[in-house]
Amino acid sequence: MPDTNTSLLRRLKRERLHVEPGALEASPPQVQRRFAHAWAPAATLLEWPAAWPLGLLGYWLGAPAGHVVLTAGPTAYLPGGLPWPGGGLPAVARVSLADLTGSGRTALDALAQMLDHLLGCLGAAEGPWLSDGAGATPGLRDVGRRLQTVAALGYGPADPHAHFAWAFAGYWLDRAALNAADPLAERLLRSTLCSDHFWGRELCAADGV
Repeated sequence: MPDTNTSLLRRLKRERLHVEPGALEASPPQVQRRFAHAWAPAATLLEWPAAWPLGLLGYWLGAPAGHVVLTAGPTAYLPGGLPWPGGGLPAVARVSLADLTGSGRTALDALAQMLDHLLGCLGAAEGPWLSDGAGATPGLRDVGRRLQTVAALGYGPADPHAHFAWAFAGYWLDRAALNAADPLAERLLRSTLCSDHFWGRELCAADGV
Protein backbone atom coordinates (compact mmCIF):
# COMPACT_ATOMS: atom_id res chain seq x y z
CA MET A 1 0.00 0.00 0.00
CA PRO A 2 1.27 3.51 -0.73
CA ASP A 3 2.32 5.70 2.15
CA THR A 4 -0.24 8.14 3.50
CA ASN A 5 0.20 11.36 5.39
CA THR A 6 -0.69 9.59 8.64
CA SER A 7 1.74 6.72 8.12
CA LEU A 8 4.60 9.04 7.19
CA LEU A 9 4.00 11.23 10.24
CA ARG A 10 4.01 8.15 12.46
CA ARG A 11 7.34 7.12 10.94
CA LEU A 12 8.75 10.60 11.45
CA LYS A 13 7.79 10.54 15.10
CA ARG A 14 9.20 7.05 15.58
CA GLU A 15 12.40 7.40 13.53
CA ARG A 16 13.37 11.07 13.52
CA LEU A 17 11.98 12.76 16.64
CA HIS A 18 13.75 12.53 19.97
CA VAL A 19 13.28 14.13 23.39
CA GLU A 20 16.20 15.07 25.63
CA PRO A 21 15.72 13.50 29.07
CA GLY A 22 14.26 16.03 31.47
CA ALA A 23 13.51 18.57 28.72
CA LEU A 24 10.01 19.35 29.96
CA GLU A 25 10.99 19.50 33.62
CA ALA A 26 13.86 21.90 32.79
CA SER A 27 11.64 24.22 30.74
CA PRO A 28 10.01 27.39 32.11
CA PRO A 29 6.80 26.94 34.13
CA GLN A 30 4.57 28.26 31.33
CA VAL A 31 5.98 25.60 29.00
CA GLN A 32 5.38 22.88 31.58
CA ARG A 33 1.78 24.04 31.89
CA ARG A 34 1.36 23.96 28.11
CA PHE A 35 2.41 20.33 27.65
CA ALA A 36 0.94 17.42 29.60
CA HIS A 37 3.92 15.09 29.20
CA ALA A 38 7.38 14.87 27.64
CA TRP A 39 6.18 13.70 24.22
CA ALA A 40 3.26 16.13 23.93
CA PRO A 41 5.43 18.76 22.17
CA ALA A 42 6.04 16.29 19.34
CA ALA A 43 2.38 16.54 18.33
CA THR A 44 2.68 20.32 18.15
CA LEU A 45 5.83 20.16 16.04
CA LEU A 46 4.30 17.61 13.65
CA GLU A 47 1.47 20.00 12.81
CA TRP A 48 3.82 21.63 10.30
CA PRO A 49 5.00 18.51 8.43
CA ALA A 50 1.36 17.36 8.38
CA ALA A 51 0.74 20.09 5.79
CA TRP A 52 3.80 19.34 3.66
CA PRO A 53 3.67 17.32 0.41
CA LEU A 54 3.96 13.57 0.86
CA GLY A 55 6.98 13.58 -1.43
CA LEU A 56 8.86 15.96 0.85
CA LEU A 57 8.06 13.82 3.90
CA GLY A 58 9.16 10.72 2.04
CA TYR A 59 12.39 12.39 0.97
CA TRP A 60 13.16 13.33 4.57
CA LEU A 61 12.52 9.78 5.76
CA GLY A 62 14.59 8.33 2.94
CA ALA A 63 17.61 10.49 3.70
CA PRO A 64 20.29 8.97 5.96
CA ALA A 65 20.28 12.09 8.16
CA GLY A 66 17.90 14.69 9.54
CA HIS A 67 16.68 14.38 13.12
CA VAL A 68 14.75 16.64 15.48
CA VAL A 69 15.65 16.76 19.17
CA LEU A 70 13.23 18.47 21.54
CA THR A 71 15.15 20.29 24.24
CA ALA A 72 14.93 22.82 27.06
CA GLY A 73 17.94 24.60 25.55
CA PRO A 74 18.05 27.07 22.67
CA THR A 75 16.82 26.18 19.21
CA ALA A 76 19.61 25.63 16.69
CA TYR A 77 20.38 23.60 13.59
CA LEU A 78 23.49 21.42 13.99
CA PRO A 79 24.75 20.28 10.56
CA GLY A 80 27.44 18.10 12.13
CA GLY A 81 24.91 16.25 14.26
CA LEU A 82 24.67 15.50 17.95
CA PRO A 83 25.91 12.71 20.24
CA TRP A 84 23.06 10.49 21.36
CA PRO A 85 22.73 7.26 23.33
CA GLY A 86 23.19 4.33 20.97
CA GLY A 87 25.04 6.41 18.38
CA GLY A 88 25.23 9.96 17.09
CA LEU A 89 22.38 11.65 15.27
CA PRO A 90 23.42 13.29 11.96
CA ALA A 91 22.07 16.68 10.86
CA VAL A 92 20.01 17.66 13.90
CA ALA A 93 17.48 20.43 14.43
CA ARG A 94 17.42 21.06 18.17
CA VAL A 95 14.07 22.66 18.98
CA SER A 96 13.35 24.36 22.26
CA LEU A 97 10.02 23.44 23.81
CA ALA A 98 9.55 27.14 24.56
CA ASP A 99 9.71 27.91 20.82
CA LEU A 100 6.71 25.63 20.23
CA THR A 101 4.44 27.71 22.44
CA GLY A 102 4.39 30.96 20.45
CA SER A 103 4.28 31.57 16.71
CA GLY A 104 6.77 28.78 16.19
CA ARG A 105 8.87 30.85 13.79
CA THR A 106 12.22 30.03 15.41
CA ALA A 107 11.42 26.32 15.56
CA LEU A 108 10.25 26.19 11.96
CA ASP A 109 13.37 28.09 10.85
CA ALA A 110 15.48 25.27 12.33
CA LEU A 111 13.44 22.63 10.49
CA ALA A 112 13.85 24.63 7.29
CA GLN A 113 17.62 24.71 7.73
CA MET A 114 17.65 20.95 8.20
CA LEU A 115 15.60 20.47 5.01
CA ASP A 116 17.87 22.90 3.13
CA HIS A 117 20.82 20.69 4.08
CA LEU A 118 19.05 17.40 3.30
CA LEU A 119 17.79 18.61 -0.06
CA GLY A 120 21.25 19.83 -0.98
CA CYS A 121 23.30 16.76 -0.16
CA LEU A 122 21.24 14.35 1.99
CA GLY A 123 22.76 15.88 5.12
CA ALA A 124 26.48 15.11 4.69
CA ALA A 125 28.21 17.05 7.48
CA GLU A 126 30.35 19.19 5.17
CA GLY A 127 28.11 18.99 2.13
CA PRO A 128 26.41 21.86 0.28
CA TRP A 129 22.87 22.97 1.00
CA LEU A 130 20.08 23.46 -1.52
CA SER A 131 20.31 27.24 -1.10
CA ASP A 132 24.01 27.01 -2.02
CA GLY A 133 22.81 26.11 -5.50
CA ALA A 134 23.26 22.38 -4.89
CA GLY A 135 20.74 19.55 -4.95
CA ALA A 136 20.73 15.81 -4.30
CA THR A 137 18.92 15.20 -7.61
CA PRO A 138 18.90 17.03 -10.95
CA GLY A 139 15.46 18.45 -10.21
CA LEU A 140 16.57 19.73 -6.83
CA ARG A 141 19.74 21.23 -8.29
CA ASP A 142 17.55 23.28 -10.61
CA VAL A 143 15.54 24.46 -7.60
CA GLY A 144 18.77 25.30 -5.77
CA ARG A 145 20.03 27.46 -8.63
CA ARG A 146 16.70 29.25 -8.83
CA LEU A 147 16.72 29.86 -5.08
CA GLN A 148 20.09 31.55 -5.37
CA THR A 149 18.77 33.84 -8.11
CA VAL A 150 15.75 34.81 -6.00
CA ALA A 151 17.81 35.37 -2.84
CA ALA A 152 20.21 37.64 -4.74
CA LEU A 153 17.36 40.06 -5.49
CA GLY A 154 17.42 41.15 -1.85
CA TYR A 155 13.77 40.98 -0.84
CA GLY A 156 14.61 38.84 2.18
CA PRO A 157 17.73 38.04 4.22
CA ALA A 158 20.94 38.42 2.21
CA ASP A 159 22.48 35.11 3.31
CA PRO A 160 21.14 32.27 1.09
CA HIS A 161 20.70 29.88 4.03
CA ALA A 162 18.86 32.50 6.05
CA HIS A 163 16.76 33.45 3.03
CA PHE A 164 15.60 29.88 2.49
CA ALA A 165 14.71 29.39 6.16
CA TRP A 166 12.86 32.73 6.19
CA ALA A 167 10.94 31.93 3.00
CA PHE A 168 10.12 28.30 3.79
CA ALA A 169 8.96 29.08 7.33
CA GLY A 170 7.04 32.09 6.07
CA TYR A 171 5.27 29.99 3.44
CA TRP A 172 3.70 27.76 6.09
CA LEU A 173 3.15 30.41 8.76
CA ASP A 174 1.76 33.27 6.64
CA ARG A 175 1.90 32.65 2.92
CA ALA A 176 0.16 35.94 2.08
CA ALA A 177 2.79 37.88 4.03
CA LEU A 178 5.59 36.03 2.25
CA ASN A 179 3.98 36.76 -1.11
CA ALA A 180 3.83 40.44 -0.24
CA ALA A 181 7.45 40.53 0.92
CA ASP A 182 9.03 38.28 -1.72
CA PRO A 183 6.56 37.14 -4.40
CA LEU A 184 9.23 35.31 -6.40
CA ALA A 185 10.22 33.20 -3.40
CA GLU A 186 6.58 32.38 -2.68
CA ARG A 187 5.99 31.43 -6.31
CA LEU A 188 9.11 29.26 -6.47
CA LEU A 189 8.22 27.35 -3.30
CA ARG A 190 4.58 26.98 -4.40
CA SER A 191 5.62 25.42 -7.71
CA THR A 192 8.43 23.20 -6.37
CA LEU A 193 9.15 22.10 -2.81
CA CYS A 194 5.66 22.87 -1.48
CA SER A 195 3.92 21.27 -4.46
CA ASP A 196 2.58 17.73 -4.64
CA HIS A 197 2.87 18.01 -8.43
CA PHE A 198 6.60 18.76 -8.20
CA TRP A 199 7.23 15.78 -5.96
CA GLY A 200 5.13 13.62 -8.26
CA ARG A 201 7.57 14.42 -11.07
CA GLU A 202 10.69 14.35 -8.94
CA LEU A 203 11.96 10.75 -8.83
CA CYS A 204 14.23 11.36 -5.84
CA ALA A 205 17.10 9.70 -7.66
CA ALA A 206 19.74 10.41 -5.00
CA ASP A 207 21.33 7.38 -3.35
CA GLY A 208 19.31 6.23 -0.36
CA VAL A 209 16.13 8.10 -1.27
